[in-house]
Amino acid sequence: MRRSVTLAFLAILAAGSSTARVWAAQPPATKSDTVAQDTLAPDTTAPAVAPVIPIDTPEPVSTQRAIIDERTRSELQALFDRIPSLSRVTVAVDAGVVRLDGVVVEPEARRRAAELAASMDEVRFVDNRIGESTSLEEQLRPTWARLRELTYGTVAKLPLLVVAIIIVALAVAAGTLLARWRGPSFLQARNPFLQGLIRRALQALLVVLGLVLALDLLGASGLVGAVVGTAGLAGLAVGLAFKDIAENYLAGTLLALRQPFSQNDQIRVDAFEGKVVRLTPRETILMTLDGNHVRLPNAMIFRSPLVNFTRNPLRRFEFEAGIGTGDDLVRAREVGVAALLATEGVLREPPPQALVTALGDSTVTMSFSGWLDQHRTEYLRVRSEAIRMVKMHLEQSGLTMPSPEFLVEMHSAPVEQPRREPPARAASDVSVDRALDEQIEADRRRADEADLLDTTVAKPASPTTARPSGSAGSP
Repeated sequence: MRRSVTLAFLAILAAGSSTARVWAAQPPATKSDTVAQDTLAPDTTAPAVAPVIPIDTPEPVSTQRAIIDERTRSELQALFDRIPSLSRVTVAVDAGVVRLDGVVVEPEARRRAAELAASMDEVRFVDNRIGESTSLEEQLRPTWARLRELTYGTVAKLPLLVVAIIIVALAVAAGTLLARWRGPSFLQARNPFLQGLIRRALQALLVVLGLVLALDLLGASGLVGAVVGTAGLAGLAVGLAFKDIAENYLAGTLLALRQPFSQNDQIRVDAFEGKVVRLTPRETILMTLDGNHVRLPNAMIFRSPLVNFTRNPLRRFEFEAGIGTGDDLVRAREVGVAALLATEGVLREPPPQALVTALGDSTVTMSFSGWLDQHRTEYLRVRSEAIRMVKMHLEQSGLTMPSPEFLVEMHSAPVEQPRREPPARAASDVSVDRALDEQIEADRRRADEADLLDTTVAKPASPTTARPSGSAGSP
């Protein structure tokens, strides 16, 4: 209601002022003109008609609003004039509505201009009519400007760049010298892999420290975090893509640190048995007793049960023999133990044993066992000689070793059995078999792969082999 009254009042004032200007512009009226005017004067009794205001005419703003709009326009225009990318933008403000015109080179500048205009306190709406320039020269001008600034900045920081390069070079040189240095006594590990791992870790630490100092000198220390983050993501992606290979390398590192076996140790992993040729970062190479190479993944060795026959120099052998059911078992045990003690390579401590393990239809099964030193004698050769000696002593003592048989009784004169002479004892060889070891050493000399096993493991002292004063063939 107030707005309608105000509009009517302003219209009457405008009409009155227009009429006054018309009367002031006319010449003084004559008598005839007065008569004519009286004749043509309208009837004052007729009703007055209100003036019509065009529909597209905006509502006038108050003087205070106009002052605020002008101040806003002035502040925005001054701000745009001082920003190179917005210097060609013009500002118009009417009733809190900001209209932006002009041309910019980058789309980001157009968005930034709208944000700056909207951030003003008295702005109600932003009409962004800024266009983007398609001129090639204007598009390339910011690029050339940035290149020029980069060149000037590089030239200005050239002395610092030289100092940074010197710092990195010194760090690399110090790391290389440290990698070649054997270090103090506490770093001189007997494990070559562990010693090399410590040296490489110290070398990498020095190089990284040099790079951090150089980047901090150039004001680019924030680049270190980005590089470390990128390297971490790349490592994660590579680890997922090459899971099996990474698992083998990790298992190889753990095996090199723990050293569950050494060179030439005879081990068994699952169904594979042989002597260790070398341990590489990815696999372990065995040579079977037949002379064949077997490459086992380190992850498989790390997960599977491992039997090391060589780590303990003492090893027990065992075999069985059948004794007649009518023979004296106590005497058979004594004869068997004496035969084992007389065998070359069998140890006196721990002592050999003979035990009754089973009772059959025609035989009594006895188990004979003894110990040997693997560093001085060969397991298979000592076991073979022990079997021969036990058989010979049992036969010489009159003990029978029958095979499965049926008893048939015949009533006839007894037949005298011929006397059997003991066979002559041939010289036995129970020394360590070096044939496979020589092949392994030849293979190591030909190979170009790094060996992560400790090559300085001392062999433990071996117990004394039981050797009787008399002949080994005598009971």
